[in-house]
This record gives sequence, structure tokens and C-alpha cells, in this order.
Amino acid sequence: MIRTSWRRLGATLAVAATGLCLSACGGGGDAAPAAPSTLQGTAAVGQPIVGGAVSVRCAGGGALTSTTDASGAWQVSLSGQTFPCAVQVSGGTVGGAAQSGTFHSVAFTVGTVNITPLTDLVVAQWLGALPGTWFSSPTFTGLTSTAVTQALDQVRTALGLTGALDGANPLTTPFNAQAGDLIDDILEALAQTLAALNSSHQALLAASASNDYSAFASFGSTFAGIYAPPGGVTCPAGSVGLVYSQASAGAPFSDGQTVCFTASTTSLAFGGTTLANPVQNTQVLAPYAAYQFPDGGITYEVVFNNGDLYEINLTGSGFLGQFAAPVSNVTRFLTIQVTAGGVPGPAIDVGDVPPPANEFQFCNDIYSDPNFTGLGSGGTLTVDSCTYSNSLGTINATLSTGGLSIPYVVTYTYR
Repeated sequence: MIRTSWRRLGATLAVAATGLCLSACGGGGDAAPAAPSTLQGTAAVGQPIVGGAVSVRCAGGGALTSTTDASGAWQVSLSGQTFPCAVQVSGGTVGGAAQSGTFHSVAFTVGTVNITPLTDLVVAQWLGALPGTWFSSPTFTGLTSTAVTQALDQVRTALGLTGALDGANPLTTPFNAQAGDLIDDILEALAQTLAALNSSHQALLAASASNDYSAFASFGSTFAGIYAPPGGVTCPAGSVGLVYSQASAGAPFSDGQTVCFTASTTSLAFGGTTLANPVQNTQVLAPYAAYQFPDGGITYEVVFNNGDLYEINLTGSGFLGQFAAPVSNVTRFLTIQVTAGGVPGPAIDVGDVPPPANEFQFCNDIYSDPNFTGLGSGGTLTVDSCTYSNSLGTINATLSTGGLSIPYVVTYTYR
């Protein structure tokens, strides 16, 4: 499971469950108050910005602040703010060194808003000025999603990034600040291109603000010579390139590594190795099918979706990692349903969440998710049971608070 996705759905779960508890605990009237909405995203420059100060200022309501975590992820809860919103990150560290840059972004709805050098360029292009001065006292006249989309198109065209982005929106597409992720690899190549041109982000930012890229006429060709698609591997016809993630001790591959696979229900070939004689996992139901190929002490479970290679999960003495398509090129959905004290909440859809490999991974990540365990901050939260099979995860828990025992049932449906 991609950790950023768990943080995001954990926070969503916390919001949903808190609202239900207010109702289930008998607090304040017939209906539970609406839970606050959230803005969240990733702050990165090709590596995550760790410990960066995030500030959010909206067209209406008070300012909000947050701090990026070790993966560059951040989140704020909106309460009374109105869109659009301007977002800034400053300070922190990158790769253990102090980070002196300040970057900006904008949001028009709840959900993902990333903060990167690329979003900074888009804001400068829309604004026609440097974003830092504007952010100190932002005005929102003319700040519309259409205007920002036009600014993004201008930046992509001017810098030759249209093909590389492949439809991904750097402002709103969730991503992981690690090698092998589409947007993160583009940010890394962006920095390397500026270094090759003996230039800087500030110089490129000024070009965007003035809509004059004449000093960067060779940017596109230089970028094309540096950038490689996630993993930097081009697979031969008939094979599929998948990216490894969640590598644990003893794993034969590293995070971000791309490997070309040729897979069928009878054989699995990669890197000069061919495995055969699989055992079908009959617990997996259509449209999925899974076959387990042994290779010494490691088992490769190959999962097909309607006959197409979907993902490969590796296990040894425990879960070792997962091969899947690059995260930014895949849209998968998760529906969360929370029932507290017998009171069902609304179903919540969360995008770009890959399913867990197995029950151990699902339950282990839930147990270690502070957003989930934090539901017991007003009492004691006890997880009574956790199960996962056939793309359905179910958690039964009890919150003991104020002399009451409130049962929680949370279901996760992946599709």
C-alpha cells in the first residue's frame, strides 16, 4: 500500500468517524454537525520538503497552517474558509539540507493541492508577477480554474512538458515524492535541466511572470535529454513495465525500480528468470485472478484484471513489496463506510488508492495509522477484529469514552 494514500484515507476516516461519534454519543441535537473539509497534498522539489511550513489563505475565512511530514505530505481542515485559496510552503529540509525556497499553489475545491516549483511557475504565469509578494496579501480577482488551466497550458508548452506530464495535473494529481513517480521524476528532471543551463528556479519564475521564455529557448530540448519516464526503462513489445514499492528487509528489488514482466497464467518471465508451475489463489474473485509462482524462498503472486497484468505481490517470511503500474498513471478508487453506534455515515470515495496485497498488509497499516488510532483521543479505542479478502476490508472497533462503549464498523471497498 502506498503510504501517502493511507495518510489521506486515514484523515478522511478520522473526519467521518468524528462526525458520527458526535451523533452516536448523543451530542447536541438530532443531527451531527458537518465534518470539516480538507485540503492536502505533497510539497516537493524532486525530493520531499520535510518540516516545511505550509500556509493557506483563502478568499474568505482565517489563515491556516500545517507542517509537511517526512514524505512531504501536509493537510489542513477547512472551517469557514471559502475558495479560491492560495497555498505556500517555505523552509524545512530537502535531503537533510536546509531548504531556502518558497513555492506556491492555488486551490478551487477540497482535495489535493500540491506545492512544487512547477505549481509555482503556474501561479506566476497566471499572476503576471512573482507569487511571493502577492501571497503576503493575496487578492483573488480573476483567479478562476479556467485561468489557471490556461496558465498551466502556457507553462507546459513553453517548457516542452506536455508529453512528459501525459495528462497529469501537477497542481491536483496526487503523487509520491519518490523516484519512479511521474510527477516526482519530472520535478527532478526540472531541477537537473536548470543546473545544466546554469540557471535557477528564480530566473525561470521571472520568465513565467513576464510570459517571456526567450532566455529558456533550449529548455525543452535539454529537458528531453535528461528526463526518462518513471523507472527509466523501456520494455520490449509483449512485456509490461511495473514499478516496485514498499520494499522491506530481504526484498530482492528496491523502491522505484522498474522491471519488465511477461506474464501468463502458466509462466512469469523477467530479467532472465522464468518461473512456471503456479498455484492459483482461488480466494481472488472475478474480474481478478491470481497465480502464485514460487522462486526459492520468495513467492510472486501475479494478479490479472480481466486477463491483463495488474500487479505482482512478493512474499517471503512476510510481505516484501509490490510491483504495480506507476501511481500517477493509474486511477483506482476506494469507498469507505463508517458506522458508529449503529449510526451509518455517508459513503466516502477516495481516488488513487491501490488495494492492499493481503490481509496482513491491510490490517498492519490500519493498526499503525495515527489517524485511525487517534479516534480514541477522547477515550480508549480497541480494535476487536480486522479482516480483508476479495477487495473488501472490515474493521470492528470499540471506543470507550465517558462511561460509554461505542461500536465502530468501518468497511473499505476497493474497485
